[in-house]
Amino acid sequence: MFANWLLVSVSLGYIGLLFLIAYLGGKYRNKIKAKQQTIIYALSLGVYCTSWAFLGTTAQAANNSFTYISVYLAPILLFVFAWPFIQRIIKTSLKLKITSIADLLSARFGKSQSLAVIITLVALIGTMPYIALQLKAIIYSYQILQETPDLPIWQLGLIVSIILAVFTIVFGVRTIDITERHSGVMIAIAFESLIKLIAFLLVGIFVCFVVYDSPVDIWHQSKDSISFEELFDGNSLIGMFGLLIIGLSAFLCFPRQFQVMFVEIKEKKVSKLARWLLPLYCVIFAFFAGPLGLAGNLNYGNSLPADAYVLFLPAYNGQLWLSLFAFLGAVSAASSMVIVSTIALSTMLSNEIVFPLMFRYSTKQHNNFNHFQSQLLLIRKALVLFVVFLSYGLLLLSPPDTLSSLGEVAFGAIAQIGPALFVAFYWRGATLSGVLAGISSGFIVWAAFNLLPQLGLYNHPLAASDLPKTTVITLMGLLINIIMLWLVSLVTRQSIREQMQSKFFYKTKEKTPWRIPVQPKVDLIELKLLVARFIGQEKCDESFTQFHSVHHSGNNKEFNDAVIFHAENTLARVLGSASAKLVTSLAINGQGMAFEQVAKLVEDNSNQQLEFNRTVLQSAIENVSEGISVIDSDLKLVACNRSYLDIFNYPDDFIYIGCPISQLIHFNLSQQGYFFKDIDLEVKKRLKHIKQGSRHNSEYKLKNGKTIYIEGNPIPGGGFVMTFSDITKYRQTEKVLKEENTDLESRVRYRTAELEQANRELAQANSELAQAQAKAEQAHIKKSQYLKACSHDLLQPLSAARLFSSAITLSSRVNHEERYQIKQIDNSLEIANNLLLDLNEIARIESGNISPTIAPVEIHYLLSMLASEFSALPHEYQVDFHFKTSKL
Repeated sequence: MFANWLLVSVSLGYIGLLFLIAYLGGKYRNKIKAKQQTIIYALSLGVYCTSWAFLGTTAQAANNSFTYISVYLAPILLFVFAWPFIQRIIKTSLKLKITSIADLLSARFGKSQSLAVIITLVALIGTMPYIALQLKAIIYSYQILQETPDLPIWQLGLIVSIILAVFTIVFGVRTIDITERHSGVMIAIAFESLIKLIAFLLVGIFVCFVVYDSPVDIWHQSKDSISFEELFDGNSLIGMFGLLIIGLSAFLCFPRQFQVMFVEIKEKKVSKLARWLLPLYCVIFAFFAGPLGLAGNLNYGNSLPADAYVLFLPAYNGQLWLSLFAFLGAVSAASSMVIVSTIALSTMLSNEIVFPLMFRYSTKQHNNFNHFQSQLLLIRKALVLFVVFLSYGLLLLSPPDTLSSLGEVAFGAIAQIGPALFVAFYWRGATLSGVLAGISSGFIVWAAFNLLPQLGLYNHPLAASDLPKTTVITLMGLLINIIMLWLVSLVTRQSIREQMQSKFFYKTKEKTPWRIPVQPKVDLIELKLLVARFIGQEKCDESFTQFHSVHHSGNNKEFNDAVIFHAENTLARVLGSASAKLVTSLAINGQGMAFEQVAKLVEDNSNQQLEFNRTVLQSAIENVSEGISVIDSDLKLVACNRSYLDIFNYPDDFIYIGCPISQLIHFNLSQQGYFFKDIDLEVKKRLKHIKQGSRHNSEYKLKNGKTIYIEGNPIPGGGFVMTFSDITKYRQTEKVLKEENTDLESRVRYRTAELEQANRELAQANSELAQAQAKAEQAHIKKSQYLKACSHDLLQPLSAARLFSSAITLSSRVNHEERYQIKQIDNSLEIANNLLLDLNEIARIESGNISPTIAPVEIHYLLSMLASEFSALPHEYQVDFHFKTSKL
């Protein structure tokens, strides 16, 4: 149908888009707003609808089987009517930082490792066929749409498995803290949920309302091919209601569903939108699955596998692009299930099986946190590959028909966990033994009568019956599971740890202060043994001797209350009042438990607390750059970090917990170049400081050139904390700074001398400048005097010339033209005379004898003089010159 290159290009582009979404989602996870987080969470729950929901339900509808409706109805009923139950699981998971369904049930029933292992194995066996089916769906969708076959199934399966494994490792296994949310993965899963919903919705609308008039039209046209008697006969109804019960039991227990609903959620309020969105999501798939199956049967009949109807119906009716989009929807449905299931299963396998075995049988102490972290991460990544390629192997080894039916059978395996999940929150009396018995017996029934016959080892016990054999056997397993859980819980008692853990799963009720409501039967000998276990036999005997000196022995209520009160007060000195009250109340009135059990439990808890405290201390000091060693009151090493070992370069196996501190001080001093005689004195000196509890500090240079700053501080109650700081670089820097300081001082002195010389030269220059300025002023005065004298001397001949010109003008022998020219000469002389007068005035102003006076000027006179002066020039150049008089 489609060219191979087109399918490959679209697939690779879609995969690249998923990688980009997951990368950006992880990078900008802190910028996601609360409303956006609510939408992402609600859409991610669509991982429930796998490729079976996208492709397989239409095949069931085409074969006159509507049992698939029960699979969608189960989550709808849970979200509508059991929402408070889901909220309780969310609240408890957030409080206890739950990482899987196995972790949750293990926490409820006394943190049982055996229960966690059983649930992990059941989940693994029940999920493997589903993952293999998703791989098959991707391969099948590609092969049925390609024009020409190019790769065999095993190669396509290998490519798909590698891509999904790489995606899961890159974005799902990034840290050893599995409570850290996989924001990038969840955004990618939400995007895939949206793609498959849109694709299925578009195909459904196109077929139901474009190709046909309505779903009712498809139903009417399919009447001839539908057998109503088979559709609603007793066996079909048994299958439908039985599958509904199985779905109700299994829905919350699917590893993928538990992961997205309870592990990845950040806070309780994020789940509000999901209550209505997931049921709507399931309604859309359930509504269109039937019409699409019937429409495919009408168009193709038996000429095409019913699983391919969703992919082929749009193309059959001329919409190739919609078939290609449906292909992406099928890939989204399958890949999202594989990714989330793989993350969940790898977490369960690592936390419940691999890590406990590794810690139990490993002889090495993991002091290096970074090495420890990388080792755990490597194991988790290996488990991801194990889960994916185990499913890939199941795909290759199982015949196609067997794989499809095995997926239906595996549905019942997950359902066996359901009863334990419900009683964990709704029956306080459920015990670990009851849950183990229930899950084990139900799983054995399922495996013996469903799994093994399906693998072909022997015939199914209901093979000759018309009943839905797989569903009936699963229901039988669930019934036996519930009966065994109930009966065994009735005849067994909860351990103290179970009782303590159960408080996280139920609403706490107000209790009155502890009092024994009825007269308890107190065994005085066992009570003494209990007290002696914690305070020692000698102190116990002394305490009860004092008690008997005041109270007379007896078996009445007054004596019993007194002895219990005395035992509680005595234990409170060691355990504290709360723990002492817990020990005495549980030992005397707590489910018939022996004193020895109570004592052993408290002792184990104390040891665990001490070990936990030591682990916390070690983790804290390992992340400090300075070397640290902690010494107890017996002058023995309690803890140290890697930096401390690196500073002094201790030989292998030289350091151990409990090592005498004198041995370490002796070695450290030898590294500083001390003679042995001096070393012994220094060791005694330092031990004296430690015993006295006095603070001290010192600085030493080791043989390797390192400079170490040592500081010791006492611990309240005895002991010492020593810190060792490598200050080699600091001292080297200090030395360089001192050298630079010395050089700086010499440069300052040199620069100061240069500045003083420059100041002297500047003062001399200023003196010379003042002298030059005085000379210039004197010259200026002389110049003014000269100008004044010159102007006066020049005015004399000019005045005489004007007199001569006036005399000529008055002569009668001069004609009009000559008189005019003489007038012009006279005007020029007058101008020159005025200029000299002005020059004289300037000289007087500069000399300071007069001040300028601003007065109006007659412009007409000034312009007339200028016109007269320059009137001769235009004639030389043959230019007409006219002057217009003015009154200004």
